[in-house]
Amino acid sequence: MHRPILNRRTLPRRWVLLGCLLTGAAWGQRPNGLGNLENLHTDSALHRAYYEQRVFRNPLRGLLDVRQTLGAAQTTELVPLHQGVPIAAYRLGTDLEARPLSRDERRAYARRHAFESRRYKFDLRIHPEFIAQFGYRENPVESKFNLLLQTQLYLARGLVLNGGVLLPVQNDFDNQPRNVRPAPVYLNQFLALDGSNFISLAAGLFYNDRYGLHAQYRNADPTSRWSAGLEAGLTGFQYFPPSGFYYEPLRDLLLLADVAWRIPTRDVTLKLMGGQFLYQDRGLRAEFIRQFPDVEVGLYVMKTGNGSTGGFNFAIPIPPGRLLQSRKARLRTSEEFRWEYSYSRGYRIGTRYRVGTPLDALLRQYHRDYLRNQYRMR
Repeated sequence: MHRPILNRRTLPRRWVLLGCLLTGAAWGQRPNGLGNLENLHTDSALHRAYYEQRVFRNPLRGLLDVRQTLGAAQTTELVPLHQGVPIAAYRLGTDLEARPLSRDERRAYARRHAFESRRYKFDLRIHPEFIAQFGYRENPVESKFNLLLQTQLYLARGLVLNGGVLLPVQNDFDNQPRNVRPAPVYLNQFLALDGSNFISLAAGLFYNDRYGLHAQYRNADPTSRWSAGLEAGLTGFQYFPPSGFYYEPLRDLLLLADVAWRIPTRDVTLKLMGGQFLYQDRGLRAEFIRQFPDVEVGLYVMKTGNGSTGGFNFAIPIPPGRLLQSRKARLRTSEEFRWEYSYSRGYRIGTRYRVGTPLDALLRQYHRDYLRNQYRMR
Protein backbone atom coordinates (compact mmCIF):
# COMPACT_ATOMS: atom_id res chain seq x y z
CA MET A 1 0.00 0.00 0.00
CA HIS A 2 1.23 3.49 -0.84
CA ARG A 3 2.06 5.42 2.32
CA PRO A 4 0.97 9.07 2.49
CA ILE A 5 3.66 11.64 3.04
CA LEU A 6 1.82 12.95 6.08
CA ASN A 7 -0.43 11.00 8.41
CA ARG A 8 -2.70 11.79 11.33
CA ARG A 9 0.17 12.20 13.73
CA THR A 10 1.60 14.98 11.58
CA LEU A 11 -1.78 16.62 10.86
CA PRO A 12 -1.39 19.47 13.39
CA ARG A 13 2.07 20.30 12.06
CA ARG A 14 0.92 20.74 8.48
CA TRP A 15 -1.80 23.17 9.49
CA VAL A 16 0.73 25.12 11.55
CA LEU A 17 2.89 25.30 8.42
CA LEU A 18 -0.06 26.49 6.32
CA GLY A 19 -0.89 29.13 8.90
CA CYS A 20 2.70 30.35 8.87
CA LEU A 21 2.69 30.67 5.11
CA LEU A 22 -0.59 32.58 4.93
CA THR A 23 -0.17 34.87 7.95
CA GLY A 24 3.51 35.60 7.68
CA ALA A 25 4.28 34.20 11.16
CA ALA A 26 7.25 32.48 9.62
CA TRP A 27 10.91 32.88 8.92
CA GLY A 28 12.69 36.02 7.80
CA GLN A 29 11.80 39.67 7.65
CA ARG A 30 10.25 41.85 5.01
CA PRO A 31 13.02 42.91 2.63
CA ASN A 32 13.36 46.33 1.07
CA GLY A 33 15.61 48.30 -1.24
CA LEU A 34 17.95 46.57 -3.65
CA GLY A 35 17.35 43.16 -2.03
CA ASN A 36 14.07 42.86 -3.95
CA LEU A 37 15.40 43.95 -7.34
CA GLU A 38 16.99 42.00 -10.20
CA ASN A 39 18.34 42.97 -13.61
CA LEU A 40 18.66 46.57 -12.45
CA HIS A 41 20.43 48.98 -14.77
CA THR A 42 20.19 52.67 -15.54
CA ASP A 43 20.32 54.74 -18.69
CA SER A 44 22.01 58.00 -17.65
CA ALA A 45 21.28 59.73 -20.97
CA LEU A 46 17.52 59.16 -20.59
CA HIS A 47 17.51 59.33 -16.75
CA ARG A 48 15.70 56.01 -16.83
CA ALA A 49 16.01 52.87 -14.68
CA TYR A 50 15.04 49.34 -15.70
CA TYR A 51 14.48 46.63 -13.12
CA GLU A 52 12.58 43.45 -12.26
CA GLN A 53 10.91 42.69 -8.92
CA ARG A 54 9.50 39.18 -8.24
CA VAL A 55 9.05 39.12 -4.46
CA PHE A 56 5.79 41.06 -4.12
CA ARG A 57 2.70 41.01 -6.34
CA ASN A 58 2.12 44.78 -6.00
CA PRO A 59 4.31 46.62 -8.57
CA LEU A 60 4.20 49.86 -6.57
CA ARG A 61 6.64 48.36 -4.08
CA GLY A 62 9.24 47.98 -6.80
CA LEU A 63 8.70 51.51 -8.08
CA LEU A 64 9.16 52.97 -4.60
CA ASP A 65 12.21 50.79 -3.90
CA VAL A 66 13.96 51.98 -7.06
CA ARG A 67 13.18 55.65 -6.44
CA GLN A 68 14.33 55.44 -2.84
CA THR A 69 17.51 53.56 -3.73
CA LEU A 70 18.63 55.55 -6.77
CA GLY A 71 17.11 58.92 -5.92
CA ALA A 72 14.69 61.06 -7.89
CA ALA A 73 17.47 63.25 -9.32
CA GLN A 74 19.29 60.33 -10.97
CA THR A 75 16.25 58.60 -12.46
CA THR A 76 13.12 60.45 -13.52
CA GLU A 77 11.52 57.50 -15.35
CA LEU A 78 11.14 53.93 -14.06
CA VAL A 79 10.50 50.89 -16.28
CA PRO A 80 9.54 47.59 -14.58
CA LEU A 81 10.33 44.37 -16.46
CA HIS A 82 8.52 41.06 -16.67
CA GLN A 83 10.77 38.17 -17.67
CA GLY A 84 13.20 40.77 -18.97
CA VAL A 85 10.59 42.55 -21.11
CA PRO A 86 9.69 46.21 -20.38
CA ILE A 87 6.06 46.80 -19.40
CA ALA A 88 5.60 50.61 -19.40
CA ALA A 89 7.28 53.80 -18.17
CA TYR A 90 6.34 55.53 -14.90
CA ARG A 91 7.20 58.82 -13.22
CA LEU A 92 6.82 59.44 -9.48
CA GLY A 93 6.46 63.09 -8.53
CA THR A 94 3.64 64.96 -6.89
CA ASP A 95 1.51 62.35 -8.69
CA LEU A 96 2.17 59.07 -10.48
CA GLU A 97 2.24 59.22 -14.27
CA ALA A 98 2.50 56.40 -16.80
CA ARG A 99 2.88 56.01 -20.54
CA PRO A 100 3.20 53.10 -22.97
CA LEU A 101 6.60 52.35 -24.49
CA SER A 102 6.79 52.59 -28.27
CA ARG A 103 8.13 49.85 -30.48
CA ASP A 104 11.22 51.95 -31.23
CA GLU A 105 11.92 52.40 -27.51
CA ARG A 106 11.66 48.66 -26.97
CA ARG A 107 14.07 47.96 -29.82
CA ALA A 108 16.51 50.53 -28.50
CA TYR A 109 16.40 48.91 -25.05
CA ALA A 110 17.10 45.46 -26.52
CA ARG A 111 20.10 46.83 -28.48
CA ARG A 112 21.64 48.62 -25.51
CA HIS A 113 21.04 45.95 -22.91
CA ALA A 114 21.81 42.40 -24.01
CA PHE A 115 19.94 39.78 -22.01
CA GLU A 116 22.03 38.07 -19.32
CA SER A 117 20.49 35.31 -17.23
CA ARG A 118 23.17 35.83 -14.54
CA ARG A 119 21.38 39.05 -13.60
CA TYR A 120 18.67 36.88 -12.03
CA LYS A 121 18.92 34.90 -8.82
CA PHE A 122 18.18 31.20 -8.60
CA ASP A 123 14.73 31.80 -7.17
CA LEU A 124 13.12 28.97 -5.19
CA ARG A 125 9.58 29.74 -4.05
CA ILE A 126 7.06 27.92 -1.86
CA HIS A 127 3.54 27.99 -3.23
CA PRO A 128 0.41 26.45 -1.59
CA GLU A 129 -2.24 24.81 -3.78
CA PHE A 130 -5.67 24.44 -2.23
CA ILE A 131 -8.81 22.96 -3.78
CA ALA A 132 -12.07 22.81 -1.83
CA GLN A 133 -15.76 22.21 -2.39
CA PHE A 134 -18.79 21.84 -0.14
CA GLY A 135 -19.38 18.12 0.13
CA TYR A 136 -21.99 15.95 1.79
CA ARG A 137 -23.32 15.43 5.29
CA GLU A 138 -20.58 12.94 6.18
CA ASN A 139 -17.86 15.32 4.97
CA PRO A 140 -19.22 18.91 4.70
CA VAL A 141 -16.03 20.33 3.15
CA GLU A 142 -13.95 18.25 0.74
CA SER A 143 -10.48 19.62 0.15
CA LYS A 144 -7.03 18.96 -1.24
CA PHE A 145 -3.88 20.75 -0.13
CA ASN A 146 -0.44 20.55 -1.73
CA LEU A 147 2.80 22.44 -1.34
CA LEU A 148 4.68 23.32 -4.52
CA LEU A 149 8.39 24.05 -4.51
CA GLN A 150 8.91 25.98 -7.75
CA THR A 151 11.61 27.81 -9.65
CA GLN A 152 12.13 29.70 -12.90
CA LEU A 153 15.10 29.43 -15.26
CA TYR A 154 15.56 32.53 -17.43
CA LEU A 155 16.73 31.28 -20.84
CA ALA A 156 16.38 34.40 -23.02
CA ARG A 157 14.54 37.71 -22.99
CA GLY A 158 10.93 36.83 -22.22
CA LEU A 159 11.62 33.06 -22.29
CA VAL A 160 11.39 31.24 -18.96
CA LEU A 161 11.27 27.57 -17.97
CA ASN A 162 8.95 27.05 -14.99
CA GLY A 163 9.33 23.86 -12.99
CA GLY A 164 9.32 22.29 -9.56
CA VAL A 165 8.06 19.49 -7.38
CA LEU A 166 4.63 18.97 -5.76
CA LEU A 167 4.43 17.69 -2.19
CA PRO A 168 0.94 16.40 -1.29
CA VAL A 169 -0.22 17.19 2.24
CA GLN A 170 -3.91 16.26 2.47
CA ASN A 171 -6.63 14.98 0.12
CA ASP A 172 -10.23 14.04 0.74
CA PHE A 173 -11.37 15.81 -2.43
CA ASP A 174 -10.74 13.07 -5.01
CA ASN A 175 -8.97 9.73 -5.39
CA GLN A 176 -5.63 11.10 -6.59
CA PRO A 177 -2.80 9.33 -4.69
CA ARG A 178 -0.61 11.39 -2.39
CA ASN A 179 2.64 10.79 -4.23
CA VAL A 180 5.43 13.26 -4.83
CA ARG A 181 5.25 14.37 -8.47
CA PRO A 182 6.33 17.21 -10.76
CA ALA A 183 4.71 20.59 -10.26
CA PRO A 184 3.59 22.35 -13.46
CA VAL A 185 6.56 22.32 -15.86
CA TYR A 186 6.26 24.54 -18.91
CA LEU A 187 8.07 26.98 -21.17
CA ASN A 188 6.64 30.49 -21.29
CA GLN A 189 7.48 33.21 -23.81
CA PHE A 190 6.32 36.72 -22.93
CA LEU A 191 6.31 39.30 -25.75
CA ALA A 192 5.53 43.02 -25.96
CA LEU A 193 4.79 44.00 -29.56
CA ASP A 194 4.48 47.72 -28.84
CA GLY A 195 3.05 49.94 -26.13
CA SER A 196 -0.25 48.13 -25.64
CA ASN A 197 -0.11 44.71 -27.36
CA PHE A 198 1.21 41.75 -25.35
CA ILE A 199 1.43 38.00 -26.00
CA SER A 200 2.09 35.05 -23.69
CA LEU A 201 2.84 31.60 -25.19
CA ALA A 202 3.22 28.40 -23.15
CA ALA A 203 3.91 24.71 -23.76
CA GLY A 204 4.22 21.91 -21.21
CA LEU A 205 2.46 20.55 -18.13
CA PHE A 206 -0.05 23.03 -16.71
CA TYR A 207 -2.17 23.31 -13.59
CA ASN A 208 -5.46 21.38 -13.26
CA ASP A 209 -3.86 18.20 -14.71
CA ARG A 210 -3.62 19.59 -18.25
CA TYR A 211 -0.77 19.56 -20.74
CA GLY A 212 -0.36 21.01 -24.20
CA LEU A 213 -0.15 24.43 -25.85
CA HIS A 214 -1.58 27.74 -24.70
CA ALA A 215 -1.58 31.29 -26.10
CA GLN A 216 -2.88 34.61 -24.76
CA TYR A 217 -3.03 37.99 -26.48
CA ARG A 218 -4.07 41.26 -24.87
CA ASN A 219 -4.43 44.84 -25.96
CA ALA A 220 -3.92 46.72 -22.70
CA ASP A 221 -2.81 50.34 -22.70
CA PRO A 222 -1.75 51.16 -19.09
CA THR A 223 -3.60 54.49 -19.31
CA SER A 224 -6.86 53.35 -20.98
CA ARG A 225 -10.11 52.21 -19.40
CA TRP A 226 -10.63 49.59 -22.12
CA SER A 227 -8.76 46.36 -22.77
CA ALA A 228 -9.50 43.26 -24.82
CA GLY A 229 -7.96 39.86 -25.29
CA LEU A 230 -7.93 36.45 -26.94
CA GLU A 231 -7.07 33.11 -25.39
CA ALA A 232 -6.55 29.75 -27.12
CA GLY A 233 -5.33 26.36 -26.02
CA LEU A 234 -5.04 22.79 -27.25
CA THR A 235 -4.63 20.45 -24.29
CA GLY A 236 -5.15 16.95 -23.00
CA PHE A 237 -5.50 15.29 -19.60
CA GLN A 238 -2.31 14.23 -17.83
CA TYR A 239 -1.79 12.34 -14.61
CA PHE A 240 1.12 11.12 -12.47
CA PRO A 241 0.24 7.85 -10.67
CA PRO A 242 2.67 6.55 -8.02
CA SER A 243 4.71 5.05 -10.85
CA GLY A 244 4.81 6.21 -14.47
CA PHE A 245 2.96 8.89 -16.39
CA TYR A 246 -0.48 8.75 -17.98
CA TYR A 247 -1.74 11.14 -20.64
CA GLU A 248 -4.51 11.42 -23.21
CA PRO A 249 -4.30 12.89 -26.74
CA LEU A 250 -4.34 16.63 -27.36
CA ARG A 251 -7.99 17.06 -28.29
CA ASP A 252 -9.56 19.69 -26.01
CA LEU A 253 -9.78 23.08 -27.72
CA LEU A 254 -10.15 26.27 -25.70
CA LEU A 255 -11.00 29.44 -27.64
CA LEU A 256 -12.11 32.59 -25.78
CA ALA A 257 -12.37 36.35 -26.33
CA ASP A 258 -13.05 39.06 -23.76
CA VAL A 259 -13.45 42.79 -23.34
CA ALA A 260 -12.96 44.70 -20.07
CA TRP A 261 -13.84 48.21 -18.91
CA ARG A 262 -12.28 49.89 -15.90
CA ILE A 263 -13.83 52.28 -13.34
CA PRO A 264 -10.64 54.10 -12.31
CA THR A 265 -11.78 55.80 -9.10
CA ARG A 266 -12.82 52.46 -7.57
CA ASP A 267 -10.20 50.16 -9.15
CA VAL A 268 -13.09 48.08 -10.48
CA THR A 269 -12.97 46.12 -13.74
CA LEU A 270 -16.06 44.77 -15.49
CA LYS A 271 -15.21 41.91 -17.83
CA LEU A 272 -17.27 39.94 -20.34
CA MET A 273 -15.85 36.72 -21.82
CA GLY A 274 -17.30 34.33 -24.37
CA GLY A 275 -16.37 31.40 -26.57
CA GLN A 276 -15.57 27.73 -26.16
CA PHE A 277 -14.38 26.42 -22.82
CA LEU A 278 -13.04 22.92 -22.25
CA TYR A 279 -15.13 19.89 -23.28
CA GLN A 280 -16.72 21.84 -26.17
CA ASP A 281 -18.78 23.83 -23.70
CA ARG A 282 -19.74 27.19 -25.24
CA GLY A 283 -21.11 30.20 -23.42
CA LEU A 284 -20.53 33.53 -21.65
CA ARG A 285 -18.93 34.62 -18.39
CA ALA A 286 -19.38 38.03 -16.74
CA GLU A 287 -17.05 39.13 -13.95
CA PHE A 288 -16.76 41.97 -11.45
CA ILE A 289 -13.15 42.51 -10.26
CA ARG A 290 -12.11 44.83 -7.43
CA GLN A 291 -8.44 45.62 -6.84
CA PHE A 292 -7.09 46.59 -3.44
CA PRO A 293 -3.46 47.57 -2.75
CA ASP A 294 -2.28 43.96 -2.24
CA VAL A 295 -5.43 41.92 -2.83
CA GLU A 296 -7.78 41.27 -5.75
CA VAL A 297 -11.35 39.96 -5.35
CA GLY A 298 -13.77 38.91 -8.08
CA LEU A 299 -17.39 37.77 -8.44
CA TYR A 300 -18.61 36.00 -11.57
CA VAL A 301 -21.62 34.38 -13.21
CA MET A 302 -21.66 32.23 -16.34
CA LYS A 303 -24.12 30.62 -18.69
CA THR A 304 -22.97 27.84 -21.02
CA GLY A 305 -24.35 24.83 -22.84
CA ASN A 306 -23.65 22.71 -19.75
CA GLY A 307 -25.61 24.94 -17.36
CA SER A 308 -25.42 28.08 -15.24
CA THR A 309 -23.32 28.85 -12.19
CA GLY A 310 -21.51 31.56 -10.27
CA GLY A 311 -18.79 32.00 -7.73
CA PHE A 312 -15.94 34.12 -6.51
CA ASN A 313 -12.18 34.28 -6.77
CA PHE A 314 -9.34 36.14 -5.12
CA ALA A 315 -5.60 36.68 -5.29
CA ILE A 316 -3.67 37.48 -2.11
CA PRO A 317 0.04 37.85 -1.28
CA ILE A 318 1.78 35.17 0.74
CA PRO A 319 3.90 36.79 3.48
CA PRO A 320 6.63 37.15 4.46
CA GLY A 321 8.23 37.06 0.98
CA ARG A 322 11.96 36.49 1.24
CA LEU A 323 13.00 33.75 3.67
CA LEU A 324 16.68 33.27 2.86
CA GLN A 325 18.82 35.07 0.33
CA SER A 326 22.39 35.20 -0.91
CA ARG A 327 23.92 37.08 -3.81
CA LYS A 328 23.05 34.28 -6.26
CA ALA A 329 20.04 32.49 -4.76
CA ARG A 330 16.85 33.15 -2.82
CA LEU A 331 14.21 31.13 -0.98
CA ARG A 332 10.86 32.87 -0.65
CA THR A 333 7.14 32.40 -0.47
CA SER A 334 5.27 32.84 -3.75
CA GLU A 335 4.18 36.38 -4.58
CA GLU A 336 0.50 35.41 -4.72
CA PHE A 337 -2.05 32.73 -3.96
CA ARG A 338 -4.90 32.66 -6.50
CA TRP A 339 -8.09 30.69 -5.85
CA GLU A 340 -11.56 30.36 -7.39
CA TYR A 341 -14.73 28.80 -6.03
CA SER A 342 -17.65 27.66 -8.18
CA TYR A 343 -21.14 27.06 -6.78
CA SER A 344 -21.76 24.06 -9.05
CA ARG A 345 -19.56 21.02 -9.29
CA GLY A 346 -19.48 17.98 -11.52
CA TYR A 347 -21.18 19.58 -14.54
CA ARG A 348 -18.09 20.96 -16.31
CA ILE A 349 -19.60 24.43 -16.63
CA GLY A 350 -17.15 26.90 -18.15
CA THR A 351 -14.13 24.79 -17.21
CA ARG A 352 -10.68 26.26 -17.78
CA TYR A 353 -7.14 25.52 -16.63
CA ARG A 354 -4.42 27.80 -15.32
CA VAL A 355 -0.98 28.63 -16.70
CA GLY A 356 0.65 30.84 -14.07
CA THR A 357 -0.82 34.32 -13.60
CA PRO A 358 -3.35 35.09 -16.39
CA LEU A 359 -2.12 37.75 -18.80
CA ASP A 360 -5.02 40.12 -18.10
CA ALA A 361 -4.45 39.87 -14.34
CA LEU A 362 -0.73 40.53 -14.77
CA LEU A 363 -1.23 43.66 -16.90
CA ARG A 364 -4.09 44.91 -14.71
CA GLN A 365 -1.58 45.33 -11.86
CA TYR A 366 0.48 47.77 -13.97
CA HIS A 367 -2.42 50.06 -14.85
CA ARG A 368 -1.72 53.71 -14.13
CA ASP A 369 -4.89 54.31 -12.13
CA TYR A 370 -4.39 51.27 -9.88
CA LEU A 371 -0.87 52.42 -8.99
CA ARG A 372 -1.81 56.09 -8.84
CA ASN A 373 -4.64 55.51 -6.36
CA GLN A 374 -2.21 53.77 -4.02
CA TYR A 375 0.46 56.41 -4.53
CA ARG A 376 -1.97 59.18 -3.55
CA MET A 377 -2.84 57.36 -0.31
CA ARG A 378 0.76 57.28 0.91
